[in-house]
Amino acid sequence: VDSGWRPCAPGARIDGKNHRNWVYYGDMIYRGLPLGAHGKRSNPEIQSGHVRHMIREFGIDLECALTALPVLK
Repeated sequence: VDSGWRPCAPGARIDGKNHRNWVYYGDMIYRGLPLGAHGKRSNPEIQSGHVRHMIREFGIDLECALTALPVLK
């Protein structure tokens, strides 16, 4: 997941916290990427809803993200 959308959001970074990953992009923070069994594996099929929401919140180009992560379609 991380390497898939990062080319569409240069400068973004992920910081693992106690319960969720915090994603920083520009002056925004998304606190919704889960840890645990699903988050540690970074399975895009399980996290696709979280990733799509993050892409909308950050205003990342959806076409770029879909090209990088086709599982989001």
